[in-house]
Amino acid sequence: MAYEILRSIVEAEERAGQIVKQATEDAEALKKDAQKQRETQLQQVQQQGKELMQLVAKQADEESRVEIQNIQQDTESACSKIREQAAKKREEAVQAVIGRVVGAYGSR
Repeated sequence: MAYEILRSIVEAEERAGQIVKQATEDAEALKKDAQKQRETQLQQVQQQGKELMQLVAKQADEESRVEIQNIQQDTESACSKIREQAAKKREEAVQAVIGRVVGAYGSR
């Protein structure tokens, strides 16, 4: 009877050792799997961040191009107005000079 009790204790210790060993292996496998998942998620987040930065840069570039075109159009419009005003003023100046010359010398 004592022999059977000792044998059952030894078997129980062996089973406990196997359970501990299996639990340790399972924990290691879970740890490795979690590390792989973390690395995968980190790479995905980095890629998403890179894509987002490229998208934001592209949008900013497009917005600046539109703004530049608007500024160029405004500048061209302002220059055209100035040219028109200068042409009118030049004609007025020519007429004023002719009027003075003719007025001063035309009555003689």
